[in-house]
Amino acid sequence: MRLITHTDLDGVMCAVLLCSAEQIDEIKFVDPATIQSGVMRISSNDILSDLPHDPRVGMWFDHHASAAPKAGQKFEGAFAIAPSAARVVYDYFENPFLDKYKEALIETDRIDSGQVPIEQARNPTMWFLLSNTLETDAPKETDDDYRRQVIQIIRKNPDINAILAHPLVAARAKEVKDQLARFERILREHTIMVGRVAYSDLRSRPDLPRGNNYLIYSLFPFARTSVRLMPQKEDDEVVKISVGHNVYGQKSGFDVGTAMKKLGGGGHRSVGGASVKKEEAEKIARALIDELNAADLA
Repeated sequence: MRLITHTDLDGVMCAVLLCSAEQIDEIKFVDPATIQSGVMRISSNDILSDLPHDPRVGMWFDHHASAAPKAGQKFEGAFAIAPSAARVVYDYFENPFLDKYKEALIETDRIDSGQVPIEQARNPTMWFLLSNTLETDAPKETDDDYRRQVIQIIRKNPDINAILAHPLVAARAKEVKDQLARFERILREHTIMVGRVAYSDLRSRPDLPRGNNYLIYSLFPFARTSVRLMPQKEDDEVVKISVGHNVYGQKSGFDVGTAMKKLGGGGHRSVGGASVKKEEAEKIARALIDELNAADLA
């Protein structure tokens, strides 16, 4: 079977579990927008994990509130509102062989549900550092090959110290820390506060390195939410937009996942994203900022 999974730590951990429980012959990494577009070839021999449902798929595992199945919808696999999709996979199989990944699952739950200590935003360590190595500004093929190798490294020994000591991961970890320092400088240069929203317009930075979603709140602690516009390297007619709650501050009442679903994206109540047309990006971002500030006043 072919596994189609997300590019982040949750997607990788889904792959670790599914490769241990099913006969997986191929792993493909995509983002939610690729599935939602309907252009990808999908069949009953495929498994989707940590991604929106597609009616053509053989099995599906997810945990995003914006992707919740409709009442009466039938599918093979499992959906649950859980800290991670990997947790949904683990609970579904109830396989004692998967117990060796319990610690990795706890960390995946923590990271994917936004429970990352603020000091790690600028200095990631352990599992959060590993998660940062999975999505970089390297070519997609390079990142995909790295993720496949990480899956095998975790399956061989799920101890995080052994994983980070692996030469391939150690080299990536060093690159990530260098990129994060550059990302911090760019965020400071291109972010303004609009009410209680930290608005980062990064469209003019095709050189944008990968960072993490927590750094913005370390730099702008008074922000209750953030809106970020980023270039889409694969398509210069599209702009990525991401919205999130400040997990370290007073909670916002704004449902990000629902708002992003209306834009063709998705996510959780506290974080999500979508891809929008280049000419509409500024208008959409400003409208979201107005809604976010209004929600905070309600």
